[in-house]
Amino acid sequence: MSEHLIILPCHGIWKRGPSNGESSDEWYLASFQIQGKDHLCFKEHIQICLDLLKKDPQATLVISGGQTKKEAGPISEALSYYELALRLKPSQYVLERVTTEEFARDSFENVLYSICRFYELHERYPSRITIVGFEFKRDRFINKHLKQALLYQENIEYIGNMPNPVDLNDSERRHYFEDIEKSEHDHAVIHFARDWYGVMPPLSVKKERRNPFNRYHGYALSNPKLSKFFSALSTPKDDETNLKVREKLSQLPWVTQ
Repeated sequence: MSEHLIILPCHGIWKRGPSNGESSDEWYLASFQIQGKDHLCFKEHIQICLDLLKKDPQATLVISGGQTKKEAGPISEALSYYELALRLKPSQYVLERVTTEEFARDSFENVLYSICRFYELHERYPSRITIVGFEFKRDRFINKHLKQALLYQENIEYIGNMPNPVDLNDSERRHYFEDIEKSEHDHAVIHFARDWYGVMPPLSVKKERRNPFNRYHGYALSNPKLSKFFSALSTPKDDETNLKVREKLSQLPWVTQ
């Protein structure tokens, strides 16, 4: 019986290729992802998750990421990661506990939709959550998404790594890491601190850009206990939206236990 959800938020799309993700040419990458060789972090995220599955027979891995890039065609981030995971040759014991979530457009949806996907598989919500990603995104995922927005307070863990801009000298590396911390704060953390669920600009606009194929999920139907929550996310927005939406979580098992 699975109780442990491992969430792998995707950050790009693997094109496939002979280097099995080692070459940046095999990835659709944003310009800011190239200098730090972020694609190597993506591959390490996958390996970390597979290793966690080996250690915990009660764990399920959900790889989360939608069809976010028009130039890649209707191929989801999650599916491309899954295909790369296959190249790492996990055992059948591990692979049978790996699935995808192919609708998320941002980090909050990575978390929420993965929880929903877990419920679709097991008809229960996880009692433990582990997220594997970039270390500089720890605060966003743990404090803004799990604790603040979804009221998950216990049995949560974050495992992070960092980009490695090997071509920079010490001074340039220092500025590089200062810049990514500042960018994370200015473009994500401060917005999710104000807009917990990403339903207002600029976060909502960013999500629209990341859905070029107009895909829509069915989690409100497959997760009836969250139907009112999803409905609240789609209602008109005002200064009290955060609290109004969060009220709809009051009867969820991880809140009431």
